[in-house]
Amino acid sequence: MAEPVMKYGARKGKMSTMRRWIANASARDIRLFSVPGADLLRLYQAETEMDALLAANPREANVLLVVGELTDALAQKAGVAYQQIPRPRVLVVAGPEQPACLPEPDVHVSLTDGFLDEVLPQVRQLLKNHAWSEDAQPWEPDFLTEIMESSENGGGHDHHHHGHGNGDNNDGKQDHEEHEHGQEEDDGKRESHDGHGDHNNHEHGDPENDEDHDNDGDDNHDHGDMDFMSMVAMTKDLPRPMDGLPMNRSEAHFGPFHPGLPGGLSVFMELDGDTVIKASVKEDLAARSLENMLPLEVKQLPDALVRLNPLTPQTYQLLAKKALTNAFGNDDSILPDELDALENERIGSHLNWLATFAKTVGNEWMHREAARLHALHRSKEVSPEKLLSFLEQVRSMPYLQTKLSIGGVIPDNLLHHLSGPVAKAAGKMEDARLDEEQYQTMGWAPATSKENNPWGRLLVRLEEIGQSLELIENVKEQKSAETKIDFSGSGDGTAKLESPRGTVSLQISVDNGSVTKLHMETPSSALAALVPTITQEAELSDALVQISSLDIAPWAIGFKGMEVDQ
Repeated sequence: MAEPVMKYGARKGKMSTMRRWIANASARDIRLFSVPGADLLRLYQAETEMDALLAANPREANVLLVVGELTDALAQKAGVAYQQIPRPRVLVVAGPEQPACLPEPDVHVSLTDGFLDEVLPQVRQLLKNHAWSEDAQPWEPDFLTEIMESSENGGGHDHHHHGHGNGDNNDGKQDHEEHEHGQEEDDGKRESHDGHGDHNNHEHGDPENDEDHDNDGDDNHDHGDMDFMSMVAMTKDLPRPMDGLPMNRSEAHFGPFHPGLPGGLSVFMELDGDTVIKASVKEDLAARSLENMLPLEVKQLPDALVRLNPLTPQTYQLLAKKALTNAFGNDDSILPDELDALENERIGSHLNWLATFAKTVGNEWMHREAARLHALHRSKEVSPEKLLSFLEQVRSMPYLQTKLSIGGVIPDNLLHHLSGPVAKAAGKMEDARLDEEQYQTMGWAPATSKENNPWGRLLVRLEEIGQSLELIENVKEQKSAETKIDFSGSGDGTAKLESPRGTVSLQISVDNGSVTKLHMETPSSALAALVPTITQEAELSDALVQISSLDIAPWAIGFKGMEVDQ
């Protein structure tokens, strides 16, 4: 079998001695830009143990790593990210199929536990042996051309973001990029680059470097006679925020691959200086449509729901099972092994959230410890004592409490829409587990707080991790009765479970072994609706912390009821 070649990831040209040295260095320093995000990657790979680094943005990466299935909208964003990675670059897809809006991957593997152990040696070989190729081609998909043309017509910021210095520039621009990275150029190319540099000085109007500018017209500019406009006059027509200080308004998008937000979450903000005037969550990027799911064989329902939200597969799989059990009149109470699975997933989800949240807060120690313990918990190699010790260390950070107690308060009139840690942090004792006999017999009660802010949400999640450890210990010796259900009939069923983010409910109709109607409600829709309220008039850094504290699953926003036309 022929060795794979990077068609769109290699630089154009022959391999030389200098280039081979650079290629070897690049192969040793693998920097992954993971999409949709590190939170999904951590479900399969221990971030702290892999022989590679995660890049914060595409410019710092040499590998685009796609984890799992992407919606077409999210795949288009991934295509833009791939274009922004400087060549040589490698495209790795870990999932069942190739995403839209991306070229054929250089490496394609199944999404299994520890899959990077198989991938990284292949990536190194590609970077080492094929960083330069005479057969390399620019990647110029139609959708990217349309984006660039639209940016050129509508404004310079997007054009710079998508066009300047990307991995698929023409030969002249590529040589310019090679010079920036310290790569070898011939004399002709270097001369061309120097000319480009002089042009930049002139273009940006630098009066110290542009002699033509200094000698143009009157040599004796009298700046003292220049009309002066006061700041009062300059800002008199600008809108005033609550602090009364007028600033120029700007628009900014954060996500869907922001390292401090859940992977796939995209937030639009209107800023007044560094103050958030308006913010909202873009809902149609990661969430999948239910439209094409039905009709569905009842045995396919659990796996279909797992695809809807890959962050909590155990909860969604069990939700489908409970709804089907209820539809056929059987006992749908939670069994001991099901409780064990739900509470283990809750621990993992909260640790995964904390690893991302720590990035937003800027605490690298907390990030690494949360990611390390998440990996150990996933492999069942961490003791409860170590987990509890870490939770106590986080609680005992006074500066963290001070930072997280600023803003992010949810008004009382919005609390009735909420469930999960966000609601319980505001003192609302609502949890679907209260209705389950298995929890009642153990004397369990929800963890709550009176800290209606990011600090309170952190405390509730830490307390829930401790509770989950106790619940798992209490059912360790209990056996689950095995039941067999005939799903060939018809009926209506409902189910409700407490996911790590709050209560998730499902209603289905089954007709002769097929699901013909499905309605689902998730906590993330209500959480996303809070973003405009809790971020208004907040400083940008605080607003990002407040959004991250909600733990929104972008996969589970905006689900609607769906039924088959009769």
